[in-house]
Amino acid sequence: MAARSTERLLNLLIALVSRERGYTRAELREAVPSYAESASDEAFERMFERDKAELRDLGYPIEEVSEDPLFPDDTHGHRYRIPRGSFTLPPLQFTAEESAVLALAANAWTDASLGELARRALRKLEPAIGGLPDDDAPPLLQPTLTAHEPSFEPLLSAVVRHREVRFDYLARSTDQLTTRRLRPWGIGSRYGNWYVVGWDLDRKDSRTFRLSRIMSDVSVTRKEFTPPEGFSMNEALSQMVSHAPARSVEVLARPGHALMLRRMASRQEPAAGAGGWDRLHIPFAETEILAEEIAAAGPGVVVPLGGDGTAPTMQAEVRAAVVRRLRNAATSVAAFRGVPVDWSVKSRKGTRNKLSTADHLSRLLEIVRWVYAHQGAELEETARRFGITDQELIADLNTLFVCGKPGHMPDQLIDASWDDGHVYLSNADELSDPVRLTQPEASALLVGLQTLRTVPGGDSEAVASAIGKVAGAAGDAGVLANAVGARPITDTPAPALADVMASVRRAVGERRRIRIRYVVPSRDELTERVVDPVQVFSSNTHWYVRAWCLGSEGMRNFRLDRLSAVEDAGPAGERPAAQEAAAAAPPAPGTPDTVEVVLVTDRRSRWIADQYHATRTAVVRRPGGARTGAAADHEAALIGFQTVEAACALVTRYGGQLAVAGPDDVVAQVELWVNSALDAYAASERG
Repeated sequence: MAARSTERLLNLLIALVSRERGYTRAELREAVPSYAESASDEAFERMFERDKAELRDLGYPIEEVSEDPLFPDDTHGHRYRIPRGSFTLPPLQFTAEESAVLALAANAWTDASLGELARRALRKLEPAIGGLPDDDAPPLLQPTLTAHEPSFEPLLSAVVRHREVRFDYLARSTDQLTTRRLRPWGIGSRYGNWYVVGWDLDRKDSRTFRLSRIMSDVSVTRKEFTPPEGFSMNEALSQMVSHAPARSVEVLARPGHALMLRRMASRQEPAAGAGGWDRLHIPFAETEILAEEIAAAGPGVVVPLGGDGTAPTMQAEVRAAVVRRLRNAATSVAAFRGVPVDWSVKSRKGTRNKLSTADHLSRLLEIVRWVYAHQGAELEETARRFGITDQELIADLNTLFVCGKPGHMPDQLIDASWDDGHVYLSNADELSDPVRLTQPEASALLVGLQTLRTVPGGDSEAVASAIGKVAGAAGDAGVLANAVGARPITDTPAPALADVMASVRRAVGERRRIRIRYVVPSRDELTERVVDPVQVFSSNTHWYVRAWCLGSEGMRNFRLDRLSAVEDAGPAGERPAAQEAAAAAPPAPGTPDTVEVVLVTDRRSRWIADQYHATRTAVVRRPGGARTGAAADHEAALIGFQTVEAACALVTRYGGQLAVAGPDDVVAQVELWVNSALDAYAASERG
């Protein structure tokens, strides 16, 4: 069915481009085979209106010209056409520096669909770039982008299409869930979070919403609006304030435990006697963020009451937030313990990533333009370029082979051949021109470029000029460039982190070996490693270094804020073949997995399946819970962890948002972790 839809769209596109005077609706119904087979006028009208919208979204401006000036609103008297040249890419030329930053921006996305949009944009710009860069050599510095929130893609679409939206939002100040109606002006990231800015139709004022607090599906309406002149998402993000730690809380930690919290502490007081707990004084700005870190430390940490059984306001606030997380985690773990998972019931994530008709057509058009410019290209090389198998490419060529100009006689069809292992195309001249970027393609690439500006030393003239050219390639330079944005993760990095980053980047650039001391949170352990660093990259809120670990004889990723020492250890060694192959792989936070766990996530934490590279996902329902509506569904994800403790920490960090369904021995360890942490708080209340 999908292949037939793609054929219909392609035949319609060829018809509209190939005839200067255009076609009436009646003529198109006869000219496009699928339309001629329509059972009714209503079915044809629905298909035709949907197809027009699809082609316009792909960057083809369909003109509707009335044949009767006395009745301009009579659509049945219109002729439809796509003028040659109206969809072609404007003249562009990128410098070598601009081409390099474009490649970095296109490869920044870890999300498959958004990454494909950015890479598709890069392929369209290839003639102006002068050839795509070599992907085999990883850049020394690479920011990465992840949009965990399900609301990101519909909101991005609404921003670029200027459509009003509706969603349910959990306000941080009141903890109340309300329905909001918004005209979204822009979308961007700051402090590791995604935000949308726009006009709140009910509050009659501009508002900023954090995407992680959107609790429902985003409904994109057909109501259009005009964004305010001069709006800049980067300016809106710059006005957000990251509050410096102004308060301090006292935390008790078992000796040898809670190493990450110890790194955050401004002062530590060792335990007075055997069996005692160390006293940590931790500065903080936001209660909930600190509560996440404390809850993740599990039973090794307690936020104490005062000596008289009471607690100062700040102490009580943090303690309550931690206990709430632990209790919610205990409830979720109990609810989903041993819940059966039918892996054949695919999650919405799997459905969402299915190739759409528009995406398939876009790929077919790219293949036409590529082969026209590289007649005789090897079949394998062409398939590899588009990230598909040889069989998928042959299926695409077969689809092209049955499409062509109205009439569909042999001399009117696209001629495709590949019998000798080399691909040739002809009789598709109308489709061979480079097409301007669609707004989603340009937006994905622009967010990557905006993110590059947040990298130390990345706010260069080449990035700024590339942003302007990419926005212009979509035909709406001013509005589009200002609708997406990204600002630095932190305004002023901590001096210790800045020193570590400088040392690591120097080692990468000069190919030096380093000796590091590294905190492993999953084992709550401080380790020493000797590594050859190959790349520094970011993933939303954190910076990492990819390095070949001599002790493990494998590529590892180390978070920079977990490095307590970096020492030069001489020149890096020659890379073996295994190291070269690992260095060329895309960066992804994490370490090799040893324990497989079935996590159950709700809507708020569904991003974990992507972040932790789940091998399987499926929809499950809470036992005894509601069985109607998308909100009733939870997602099961099979994820590998380095240790069981890493899964335990994740469950308590996001208390109530996820649980563990299996295996049984892991569930038992998670329950012990959560209940032991709660028991420690109960004991502190008893004094």
